[in-house]
Amino acid sequence: MLALLPTALLLLAALGVLILQRLRPSVGYAWMISTIASLLSMGWVIYLRWHLPQLAVLKDWLPFTQFTDSPIFGLDGASWPYMFGLAVVCLAVILTASVRLEYNVSPYAWVGVLSLVGVGMLAVLSANLLTLILAWTLIDLIELVILQANSSVRTLGIQTVISFGIRVTGTVLAMVAALISRSQNLAPTFAELPPVNALLLLLAVGLRLGVLPLSLPSAQTLIMRRGLGTTLRMAPAASALVVLARLPADGISQPVGSLLLAFCALATLYAAVVWASASSEISGRPYWLIALSGLAVASVIEGRPSASLAWGLALILPGSLLFLFSARRRQVLYLPALGLLTFSGLPFTPAASGWLGVFNPPFQIWQVLLLIAHAVVMLGYVRFMLAPGDDLARMERWIQAAYPLGLGMIVLGAIFTGLVGWPGSFSPGMWWAGPASAALAALAGTGVIIWRQRTSQETALTRWYTNALHVTAAFLAGLLNLGWLYRGMWWVYRRMAQAIQLITDILEGDGGVLWAMVLLALLFSLLQSRLTR
Repeated sequence: MLALLPTALLLLAALGVLILQRLRPSVGYAWMISTIASLLSMGWVIYLRWHLPQLAVLKDWLPFTQFTDSPIFGLDGASWPYMFGLAVVCLAVILTASVRLEYNVSPYAWVGVLSLVGVGMLAVLSANLLTLILAWTLIDLIELVILQANSSVRTLGIQTVISFGIRVTGTVLAMVAALISRSQNLAPTFAELPPVNALLLLLAVGLRLGVLPLSLPSAQTLIMRRGLGTTLRMAPAASALVVLARLPADGISQPVGSLLLAFCALATLYAAVVWASASSEISGRPYWLIALSGLAVASVIEGRPSASLAWGLALILPGSLLFLFSARRRQVLYLPALGLLTFSGLPFTPAASGWLGVFNPPFQIWQVLLLIAHAVVMLGYVRFMLAPGDDLARMERWIQAAYPLGLGMIVLGAIFTGLVGWPGSFSPGMWWAGPASAALAALAGTGVIIWRQRTSQETALTRWYTNALHVTAAFLAGLLNLGWLYRGMWWVYRRMAQAIQLITDILEGDGGVLWAMVLLALLFSLLQSRLTR
């Protein structure tokens, strides 16, 4: 299958860089190999756009015949945009890595980037639930290896373990959906999904995207925070978002859909506010994912799965551009500005068709909250792209050429997907929604500037208002990120561990034999009473 060639190129390049670093370490050769492989991969994905659809089945992939399902890979109008988005991000990460060479960026990070994008492409190409489950599991394992390899203490924190457990729970929900399809004699593909499976997969995608919990593990080193850290967010996100575009339009019933839409709108608005008020774009990156994926999930709930493609690509491409925009210069400021335009939702821009999913009739108040959330996300984007960063002018000439080229590839990729990405991608959408969101963002930005000027002299009322906002935000964060639930589960776990340790100490003590005989007698009495009934 021709669609598997980009994955093979990236994985072979990752292996080549790994072997090179083991035998003869060279940053220059590693960067060149990674760049060439990424460029060839992206070019081949562009070629595949005019060779859709494609399908490949791996038969006899196991040595035993009792397991009849086989992995199926398919390239169609839903998977190609995400595959192209990952290829563009991979190339951009490698090209923009040139500005971070002064921080001793390791070529092993590029091995992680190439591997994650390659496996992410396999997940995007998954045409049945079995392939999706295997690809999700492989992505999780690679992410754990990368986090472990780049951790200074060589241990995983409790937050990382909890996040991994939640994503595995999403994979388990996909397994349940596959078992339900098998019990109903349905093929475990996306073409035949009963309503309960559509709901399970929607919940699985929500967990995989990190909607719950809102607080995600954040890598601390620069190598993880920019290049590899962006890939660690975008590859798993693409593997989950592609499922939304494959769900049936009528998969979510109306009563359940209304409840899910309400929660989705509130979570999206909250994430948008936290994103816009974050200390930096990197610290706010998890909330960027939640806000944009919330719009994609809302499109599915509203019965327009195809509209989720617009928001999914907006999450991956303009988001990656901003997260990789670490070296600043006035001459390259137009690149993030164009990135802002691509997800603004204005008529005939790449994200314009996404409004057809948000404002699908009948009208609900939650749709207005989603519009406000989008405006707040735009406001945060403008704030971060105007923030100071590294000085690009003092860097070498070749870096000043490669770095803007990497960012420009993302802009061109976003425009290209908006033109020919999928049927209906180039459209006015809801012609009024994009301008309304832009106007709200402009009004909010103007209001914030005026408010800061008027409150430059701090008063008692200002302090009270600021403290009230912090307390409210902390309460909502604690409620929505389920920290209280995790603390409760941890408390139960520790109490159980103490009880087990107490029983162990009793049985291993001087009276352990006596207590064992008492418990054995109690067990025999219970069994006897059961048999006599």
